[in-house]
Amino acid sequence: MEKKICQSCGMEMDESLYGTHGDGHKNTEYCIHCFKDGLFTVSSMEEQIEINTSHEGLEDFNKASGLNLSKDEAVQGLRQYLPTLKRWMKAEEQASWILDHTGYVTLSTIDEEGFPRPVAIDVIAHDGIKTIWMTTFRDSNKARQLMKNPKAGIAFVHEADSVTLTGIAEAITDSTLLHKFWKDVFIHYYPAGPEDENYCLIRFTTRKAICWIDSVKKESCF
Repeated sequence: MEKKICQSCGMEMDESLYGTHGDGHKNTEYCIHCFKDGLFTVSSMEEQIEINTSHEGLEDFNKASGLNLSKDEAVQGLRQYLPTLKRWMKAEEQASWILDHTGYVTLSTIDEEGFPRPVAIDVIAHDGIKTIWMTTFRDSNKARQLMKNPKAGIAFVHEADSVTLTGIAEAITDSTLLHKFWKDVFIHYYPAGPEDENYCLIRFTTRKAICWIDSVKKESCF
């Protein structure tokens, strides 16, 4: 059974320890000790540190890890470690974490009649949520629409979290960038390799982000 790390306390967990959403279904990001019935059981990182370094918590950690940390050593370590977990990240980092854990995103371009045209597309690289790279055929509807109107949107979800981005998407045919982002798997779509005449990149630059993460709305402008 797959082991995951609770993104609040850092405990290793399997399906039997998953937390629960408000409707009762499992949450794969947080353990049942940290997240139950759609609510967190602790409200701050300092409270989480205190629970993790309680006598029982520290004893369990030392036993599982084979270490013999004092409480002060454990507190110091947790103040460095917990901010790397999703629950305690800054909003933009949380959105990037969610992007890393999604499969496809939905990219919306503007069609010839002025309507949004949403399609599922894979992300090949990203700089947080500021810049997102994808690929498409040069003769695709997406590429043609972006050449006429670069305004676009991206949306993606994971568990109960959602991120919606609006910004500018460009169809990129620069040879240096085509080579930089080339992946061997692309050969199935572009038989001629990075020089294939139908190989094209999409560079999405975010201007505004609206996120619902852990039931909290967060907005950012870039």
